[in-house]
Amino acid sequence: MSIRILVTGGTIDKSYDAIQGRLTFTESHLPKMLEQVRCRLPLEIEAVLLLDSLEMGAADRENILERCREAAENRIIVTHGTDTMCETAAVIGQGGLKKTVVLVGAMVPFSFGISDALFNLGTAVAAVQLLKPGVYVTMNGRIFPWSNVRKNTAIGEFQTLDGGECRMRGSETRTEGSAEA
Repeated sequence: MSIRILVTGGTIDKSYDAIQGRLTFTESHLPKMLEQVRCRLPLEIEAVLLLDSLEMGAADRENILERCREAAENRIIVTHGTDTMCETAAVIGQGGLKKTVVLVGAMVPFSFGISDALFNLGTAVAAVQLLKPGVYVTMNGRIFPWSNVRKNTAIGEFQTLDGGECRMRGSETRTEGSAEA
């Protein structure tokens, strides 16, 4: 069973640029992360984007959905920024795929050394192998169906919603789904 990892950016892949004094992207840290944890599963890593999720638009989300749709693998991990992970999960969830798709990110860049990135990635790798087809978000040891998750920015954690809805940033639109973990 091969797993495809779609790299889209987010904090998990950011590095500190000392000259510019800000977080930037150079290349994905995923190969190094997988080597460090000695992951020997058959994996295909595909770089789709290297964007901060706050810079993602509808076309970027549709591109991610299309890459999931076109992937030969039925088990897919999408690395993503945490700020708009729910929005992308909703687009993929509404795409009607018969695949298991797990979105994952980090609150602290892997390159910082004291990051949640390795734990989150490990959880995603385990989850994508065990969950039934559907779209999920996994962060900090928890797994959420795409239709029942939000990022609580006040405490920096992902939580379930009452009523099974995923709120869309900057919109009163709410989407409903039936995926359950």
